[in-house]
Amino acid sequence: MVTYKPTNARYWCVTDLECTGLEPERHEIIQIARVVIDTVEKTIIPGLTMSEYILPTRWDQRDQAAMKVNGLTIEKLQAEGISAKLALEDFGRGVNWNETVLAAWGADFETKFLQDAFRRIDRVVPFTFKVIDVRSLGHLPRARLGLTEYLGLGEACDYYGVPFDRGLAHDALYDTTKTAELALALLEKAGTS
Repeated sequence: MVTYKPTNARYWCVTDLECTGLEPERHEIIQIARVVIDTVEKTIIPGLTMSEYILPTRWDQRDQAAMKVNGLTIEKLQAEGISAKLALEDFGRGVNWNETVLAAWGADFETKFLQDAFRRIDRVVPFTFKVIDVRSLGHLPRARLGLTEYLGLGEACDYYGVPFDRGLAHDALYDTTKTAELALALLEKAGTS
């Protein structure tokens, strides 16, 4: 078994998932996206951006509330989706996981679903279990002010001056891109304070 342990996490693989619900045991990933950022150059690496729709295998167990949020239909997934195995292989491909950590908005959700999905296709999870939660990073300056409520992704983008179109939210590629842009803004802010 191969384990990946970044010694220098220069790169963040910012990830977002759209799922059929909130429980990995019952629900599944139906869209996966990643945007890789270079934290030294403070840029997005365009050639490593990916997004795939995934054909569901447990559609009958979907949560209607989750489906209303992401707006994905079985027709769209059947027309544009690929197998989870192929999508997860695409997700892992091309990233130097020895220098990359997983980052996400609310990283615990993505981590749980990705661990379950890789286990289901009998593959090793490519990312180390060290992850960066961009939501927590964004909250830190607010916590210093005594504020306790976490902002949503759109609200945090507004707060830090990252343009955000709520009409495009809940598409994994859009949310990943905005999370990556926000992460870069937070890194830039941390470098200047």
